[in-house]
Amino acid sequence: MSYQIFYWIHIVSYLSWLGAFIGSMLFAWKVGKNYLTDDEGYYMKLERRATSIGAHIGALGILISGGAMSSIPGGPKWGWFNFEMYSWLGIKQVLFMIILVMVGFSIKSSISFKKKLRGDDDVEISQDTREAWNAAYRLSLGVYILVVINTILGLFKPAF
Repeated sequence: MSYQIFYWIHIVSYLSWLGAFIGSMLFAWKVGKNYLTDDEGYYMKLERRATSIGAHIGALGILISGGAMSSIPGGPKWGWFNFEMYSWLGIKQVLFMIILVMVGFSIKSSISFKKKLRGDDDVEISQDTREAWNAAYRLSLGVYILVVINTILGLFKPAF
């Protein structure tokens, strides 16, 4: 029974991360559409917030539930990092570790953007702030792409 609970936490965590990806792309599109308007900074903030919430819920939920699922005897016997027997799981775990490192850099980049945004008044966004947001967005986009690849590996469990 407890395996199923962690399994669904795992699924919901991935879905929240993928939902944040969609939200991030939508807000990034809005940033581009509102370039040099008063709303540009507002959409930049919303994009960073969607990414932040999605990454925190997704990464934490997957980390906790994945570890729990590997430890519970009631679930599939994939074990802890059994790369030889389940190569798809090994690739998935390595990708997840890369994702976690990238999330750390993404958080740092997002903090840098927020500091620059505080320096700007609400009327006009500086080029420096735009560049900080672009850097943060590109980094999180890389994370999202790896999350999609990781999701596909988990869904299809390809044999290598």
